[in-house]
Amino acid sequence: MGIPFGRYELLRRIASGGMGEVYLARQAGLEGFEKLLVVKVLLPHLVENEEFTRMFLDEARIAARLNHANIAQIFDLGEVDGLYYIAMEYVHGDDVKRIWKKAAQHAKLPPIPLSARIAADAAAGLDYAHKATDRNNSPLGIIHRDVSPQNILVTFEGEVKVIDFGIARAAGRSVHTATGTLKGKYPYMSPEQAALKPLDHRSDIFALGVVLYEMATHERLFARDSEIAILKAVTECEVPRPSLANPAIDERLEGIILKTLSQEPEGRFDSAGELRLALEDWLVQTRQSGSSAHLGAYLKEIYADRLAEEKEQGRPLMDLDQTPSGVVGKTPFSMVSRQGTPIGSRAGRERSELDDTEVSRGQSSRALLEKAHSRGSYRVPIIGFFLAATAVLALLLLGPFATSSQRELTVITNPSGARVILDGKSIGTTPLFTHVLPKDVGGHLEVEKQGYLTVRRQLPASGSPLLEFELESDDSIETRERNEEGAQPATPEEVILNLTSRPSGATVLLGNETLGTTPMEHRVLRSQEPLRLIFRLSGHRPAFREVSPERDIDVDVNLRRARPRKEEPPLDIKTGR
Repeated sequence: MGIPFGRYELLRRIASGGMGEVYLARQAGLEGFEKLLVVKVLLPHLVENEEFTRMFLDEARIAARLNHANIAQIFDLGEVDGLYYIAMEYVHGDDVKRIWKKAAQHAKLPPIPLSARIAADAAAGLDYAHKATDRNNSPLGIIHRDVSPQNILVTFEGEVKVIDFGIARAAGRSVHTATGTLKGKYPYMSPEQAALKPLDHRSDIFALGVVLYEMATHERLFARDSEIAILKAVTECEVPRPSLANPAIDERLEGIILKTLSQEPEGRFDSAGELRLALEDWLVQTRQSGSSAHLGAYLKEIYADRLAEEKEQGRPLMDLDQTPSGVVGKTPFSMVSRQGTPIGSRAGRERSELDDTEVSRGQSSRALLEKAHSRGSYRVPIIGFFLAATAVLALLLLGPFATSSQRELTVITNPSGARVILDGKSIGTTPLFTHVLPKDVGGHLEVEKQGYLTVRRQLPASGSPLLEFELESDDSIETRERNEEGAQPATPEEVILNLTSRPSGATVLLGNETLGTTPMEHRVLRSQEPLRLIFRLSGHRPAFREVSPERDIDVDVNLRRARPRKEEPPLDIKTGR
């Protein structure tokens, strides 16, 4: 048995990210009806953050308008006990990044025709999204902005699906990216995206061109040692001929790849549909084995061990051994052990295993631009740079937040519970929301957590940065632990959690354990491991807090009233209505 969640049954966690947790789920119906699907749940501690809630709902609204074979489908958007969720198509396969890694393990990298097939089908999905219209036949103006190997899925039957429209740009979107911020992954950005210039659909074509280049050559194109170097490489856009890395790439395919990677949008294909046709023509005229059937056969070969295990089990994954309260009573991070094996479905995955060069969603990029520019290594046209700076200034003076000069910092990490240090002073643990920053002053930020590499960033002197990090495990942990063997363990210390709520009288739970009612004190052993608390009060929506008991902590929550349910009129026995 899985965990009941509204009309669905959660079976196992697929992935975790800064905004949500993604689960394999099952929907049951009459006469043995059963359907596997994927459910993405907005993290409980973000439910009360209006901006994150809007971003989450925007993703559902945008993707729900798209109905195409090469785009993962959205089935449902809803709320269960105060938790927002999106139900979407279950894709039995893997993403291109993982496929590449799996193929390398088998020393059987994807043949060039199959790389072309993946790119052609992904282009078909993007072309549909770019040209999509609303019910009044007005263009939606969708730009994906995050086309990358992680966001292209391939099923074991050879079908290709584009996913993750979470930061897509579209008409009618309620949350818009502020000028001066980068969203996406640095190595797959277009030059104009990295330079903060206006974008159109051809930016996605460039990003898909990077993916095709890397699949065909088996080499990274813009991977560098630092974010500054990546931005420099993307902006300069010096692309080596693909045939130099892989002589099997013929002249015509090389021309297609180089056209997608033109530095100027005008030099690229006019649409993703044109790119698709060019690749299809190349496959036909060269008589290459690049059909969906060939692609499916290739994946079944390199994933034979996993498919055999699934066949033996008789199902894609094992169910969770948890009580129903595990979903509502805890944040979804606790539902599955972090040592659990990731499962095959990747649809709707936010960011489970991200590239080490992925940009933090919403991270202010102005500091990076200025730093690179001062070194003389970032050749952004002067006019474009000052236009971006002017736009940032206009946003600060005229934007929706112009009524207040207060600057705020938000930091989110996966896993959470990381210590945030600003200019050498600890300012809290993640998730850290709306920490007030001094006006017109930057700062050096460090994010550290035991067992993970420390992340360092230079904060800009303006704006309200929203930073999101996927922490990377420290490979040297085992070495340090071996060196520390034999050391005397420290005496455990207790810290006090001062728990209050407005209104008071709320029941506080730690997992399934009831601690008492607010206001109250609770003593726990000092630890860096986060504790997940839930506050419940009749007639109010539950509130979730995640704290790291490294010192005495005051936890105060403001409980919001629950929306009253609509009462249905009594049934008329005579009319049956």
